Amino acid sequence: MKWPDAISIKQIALAFITGLMVLMSLIGGFAAYQTREVTRSLEQHNQNAAASELTSAVQRLLRQTDDQAANLAGWDETRQQLVLPEYYSYWRDQRVYESGMLPSRFVRVALYAPSGLLLAPSPAKNSLPARLPAGISLPSSWLVDEAGTTVLYHAFPVYIDERHQTLLGYGMIRLDFMPALLQQEALHFADKASVKLTLKPGENLPATKLLSRLAFNALPDPDRLRFQSILSRTLLALFVLLMAMSLLGFVVYNRLLVGPLRRLSQDIDAMQHGRFSPHSSRSQAMRISELENVRRSLYDYQLQLRELHGSLEHQNREFHSQARQDALTGCHNRRAYEEDWEKFRIELKNAPQGVAFLLFDCDRFKTINDTYGHAKGDRVLSIISDALVMALRANDRLYRLGGDEFATFLSRTTPAQAKQIAQRCQSLLDASVFSDLGINEPVGISIGIAFCAADQLEHINDLPKQADIAMYTAKQPGRTRIALYGEDTERASQTLVASRETSALFQALASPGMIEMHYQSIHALPGRKVDYYEALARIRYHNDLIMPDAFLPVVSSRRLEAGFDLAVLNQVDADLSSQQLPPGIGVSINLSAQSISHPEIVSQLLELSRHNARHPLMLEITETSLITQMAEVRTYLDLLRTVNYRIAMDDFGTGYSPLRYLVDLPVDVVKFDISLVNKLGQDNRASQVVADFARMMSDAGYSLVAEGVETDTILRKVESLGIAHVQGYLLSRPMPLAEVAARFDDQNAGVDCAV
Repeated sequence: MKWPDAISIKQIALAFITGLMVLMSLIGGFAAYQTREVTRSLEQHNQNAAASELTSAVQRLLRQTDDQAANLAGWDETRQQLVLPEYYSYWRDQRVYESGMLPSRFVRVALYAPSGLLLAPSPAKNSLPARLPAGISLPSSWLVDEAGTTVLYHAFPVYIDERHQTLLGYGMIRLDFMPALLQQEALHFADKASVKLTLKPGENLPATKLLSRLAFNALPDPDRLRFQSILSRTLLALFVLLMAMSLLGFVVYNRLLVGPLRRLSQDIDAMQHGRFSPHSSRSQAMRISELENVRRSLYDYQLQLRELHGSLEHQNREFHSQARQDALTGCHNRRAYEEDWEKFRIELKNAPQGVAFLLFDCDRFKTINDTYGHAKGDRVLSIISDALVMALRANDRLYRLGGDEFATFLSRTTPAQAKQIAQRCQSLLDASVFSDLGINEPVGISIGIAFCAADQLEHINDLPKQADIAMYTAKQPGRTRIALYGEDTERASQTLVASRETSALFQALASPGMIEMHYQSIHALPGRKVDYYEALARIRYHNDLIMPDAFLPVVSSRRLEAGFDLAVLNQVDADLSSQQLPPGIGVSINLSAQSISHPEIVSQLLELSRHNARHPLMLEITETSLITQMAEVRTYLDLLRTVNYRIAMDDFGTGYSPLRYLVDLPVDVVKFDISLVNKLGQDNRASQVVADFARMMSDAGYSLVAEGVETDTILRKVESLGIAHVQGYLLSRPMPLAEVAARFDDQNAGVDCAV
């Protein structure tokens, strides 16, 4: 039957192809526009990278020149030439380069008398100004165009002593700027040939304005050109292919679809009148399988149901597997763990055996994740998972319980075998390479092991909790990062599970006054006079004094560093406000490095700085925690130094990258950890290394404090090294504030009686 005003299949096909061509044209135009935008963005990125690269090269060259000038000014031979210039020409033309003080290729040097006149004439090729420019403040750098050559001059004063009290004269370094700039740094983004610095005749350009006058072009990015060429060819080929396929489809459509649909319509009409025979229809097979399937569905319905049922079963099995697999690491997930653990406990009732539960936790994973990003954090978890799976036995399963926590349970094992497997896990992870991800800090795991013997299976439900306690024990300083639940975890169990220390800590954070500060004196050497006190926190709980080794693990495990440090600052503020300490006695306050990035901590420190006039304040920052926001911490520390805080690095020698923190943070004082100080009492190479390192740190301008001095032998060794301050039980122990104040009162009373 033909319906009135009906549209034919050919008309629909023609309209569809026309619409498809219009759509392809729009897509092609949009793709071309996006290509231009991406190209423009890549060009701008390349230009920005070239600017950043050239800026770094200029700043590095200026720093090198300034360092060379500082080295020359502090060189004894420089001072000697200004006093007795008998060999000045030899010193200027040869000695200064032979000694390695200056590179000879682009750099020239001259010395000037205090009057500003050149010490002796220079050869024409080494010519420098006969007189220092008037009205400049030294040290100073400027650039001049000399006969088409851009020259950098750097003038600096030379003093006779380290305190810069007596001026001997001046020095000036002349540097061929452009060759030195282009040689000292390989430029990957900027075109060396295009780098230019245009100066007007007679113009002296200060070095501070150099970057604003530097012109350059970025190198063309071959990747961008290849990308643009490939994308253009691809779009053109795709457009031509779609056009050809559209025309071919129209022809094929008429031959393969219109005729079969007409026959299918006839079959449907026959079905309506009860004349349709599946067997007769099956003999007239259609060329299009979909249409043939429609016809065959009349008699193949049951077969298709069976096939669909089989397909559903297969999909259900795949879904069951995926629902129990961790998508990130590929190991089993928490749902699989709960099912397998329940099944395993039931099986143990029929076949008792020794069982070990291993809990793995990545050390400092949150810090790594925050520092390097979640993508690299996910890669770290995948590498850890692969290493653990490789270390386990063939039939053991690894489960990811969540975050950076993994677990496994071992059947038919002993504590020694479980510990051996844990050590194999750590060895394989230590052999894994993380530097390809840009991660320079060590990546390790802490492993807690809980064991249940075959005759004690009634306690098997306690294994996960026991392994968790053992794992936190393994994380404590001084551990090998593997702990077996037992007697050595007794204290960790009391600390980590709703213990007295935990209750005391939370009450102390909520109730001002429970934190009690004890003060240990730091003595200046060589006189051993008390210079300042270190404030050390204790918790007063039901008339008992809880020490730091009991509550600090709770602070760390519960992430309470910022809240605890804030409570300590409030108590120190109250102690100083009581004015029990005599004026002039300083106070050093311990602070977690992680707390410095909290604005409320910095605000409280600024408020506390009002005591600086009466009691000089120092912040001791522990360097054992990885600082994730280095720039922000440095900014806050610089701010605190403006209100007269001194910054000390505590426990130097126990962390992961102490030299990095010394370079990147504004540190005034370095406190050598007791582990380093104790080596000074030994007569071996370790003692010599520590002594040499202490001398090097002193020469670099750091004030040193030796912690944990407990014997006269070590004290004499510390004094011989010229270390500025000493602290330890040999001289004094931590005392409450009232006892410290009483001692000062007794000393003052003794002085009065003597008078």
